[in-house]
Amino acid sequence: MDFRTTLARLSEHFEPDSNYDSTIWLYVRNFVSSIVVVTTLTVAFSLATYADRRNYVWTYQYVTMPKNATELEFYQTTKLKDEADDWEYRIEVEHGLTNRWDFSLYQIFKQKEGDAFKWDAVQFRTRYRIAEEGILPIDPLLYFEYKRRTDSTAENKNKLEAKLILAKTLSKLNIAVNPLYEVYLNHKQEIGLDAGISWEWNPKLVLGLESTSRINIYKDGSTKSGSYLGPTVSVASGGWWYAVGTALGLTDDSDQARVRFIMGIDL
Repeated sequence: MDFRTTLARLSEHFEPDSNYDSTIWLYVRNFVSSIVVVTTLTVAFSLATYADRRNYVWTYQYVTMPKNATELEFYQTTKLKDEADDWEYRIEVEHGLTNRWDFSLYQIFKQKEGDAFKWDAVQFRTRYRIAEEGILPIDPLLYFEYKRRTDSTAENKNKLEAKLILAKTLSKLNIAVNPLYEVYLNHKQEIGLDAGISWEWNPKLVLGLESTSRINIYKDGSTKSGSYLGPTVSVASGGWWYAVGTALGLTDDSDQARVRFIMGIDL
């Protein structure tokens, strides 16, 4: 029996001229409509693919956006320091140009504790996967980024970054390593390594451990280094995913800790 036939038979029990019966019929129709809407939304959410879901908050996996797919991401990073803490907010829109190549645009905002909230920079990023996942012994991805600060007087106004993303997924286990090189034109160079290991407990929950390290080399030859280590949690629900990580400082030059939250929404 199809849906229209069922409604027709239900309607036979109600007299349209009766206010009481019409009210009951309205309740039945709204109830059935609600079931249809809830069922449709449940099916849609269960089919969500989480195009660029992150297991980590500093380390990248072997993932690019599918062709013609778009995602909105929001970052919040807190640097816990001995004195005033630093806050950074990023809004990213990323789009798949092909099934192995994507492009992103960021708007970056910053605020030091006690100071004004301000627009700090614009950033462009592109990623390219060398092959489909699993074809090579280790999956390699190329990452390039350009960042320009809005403050025309800033010494580190322009930054270029190149990153090699190496990753491997074995069943529910993921391992990712990201060596990188950054150059702040006429200011400093930065060499870094981000790495993470995670386990997918179920499709909606991933737990991991992540590290991030940087060595800064300034124009005058001086250096400064920072290393951090801590847990990460990634949760998916419907067309949304969330990742949060806390990393404790391991060196004298490191901040006390850093906390990052990322939220992704499929558009």
